[in-house]
Amino acid sequence: MIGEDSEITDKLSDIDLLVIDAEYFSQNDIARLRENGIREIFSYINIGSIESFRSYDTDFEKYTLGAYENWPEEKWIDVSAPEWQACTASRVDALVQKGVDGFFVDNTDVYYNYPQESIYDGILTILDYMNHTGRKIILNGGDCFVKKYLTTEKNVLIDGVNQENVFTAYDFSKDVYTKNDQSTREYYTEYLDLAMSHGCTAYTLEYATVPSIRRQAAAYAGKHGYICYISDNIGLCLGR
Repeated sequence: MIGEDSEITDKLSDIDLLVIDAEYFSQNDIARLRENGIREIFSYINIGSIESFRSYDTDFEKYTLGAYENWPEEKWIDVSAPEWQACTASRVDALVQKGVDGFFVDNTDVYYNYPQESIYDGILTILDYMNHTGRKIILNGGDCFVKKYLTTEKNVLIDGVNQENVFTAYDFSKDVYTKNDQSTREYYTEYLDLAMSHGCTAYTLEYATVPSIRRQAAAYAGKHGYICYISDNIGLCLGR
């Protein structure tokens, strides 16, 4: 539900794990969600790009690395910049004060686009700061970073990985929800299996509007031991 704000607080109940953008929720909102039976609350946090709709991100334009395909309001950022790391740490602290249980970390894919050691180390620095808060960490995407980390270092940072579009696919140019090709599906399956072998919980986020595809995506995730959420919209709102 990262496309929603605090107006959904009283519309949700009895959920094991909820992901929101807690920047738009107050400490009281988080408490109300718990009263409504939300057992774990993770906050979305973008560490690998700046977003034009967040006021503080405009201060870091000089650290941007390039355009972000399909998301014109975003630009990749140099995560090795100490100023960006400090900003991210401040955001982490604010989310902890609001009472979130963990972080849903987006855009470690910056390492795929800019595969430099400084970028890899910058991501590690940010994740290490998060880890020292005692909150759980789920990485959204970032397979290139995750594979390097899991195969070269002892996993002490990542509790789970989430992969979008394992079974399904979304065509941005046509705004069409469909199924993924077999080779891509197999690649992500091998990746998630690797993550599970290193102690990570594997999550999949699928986008589908056709009931039969939704059923197939859920069955595929269940077969492989993944926890699956299926959204009918790319904006991850409560519903169309």
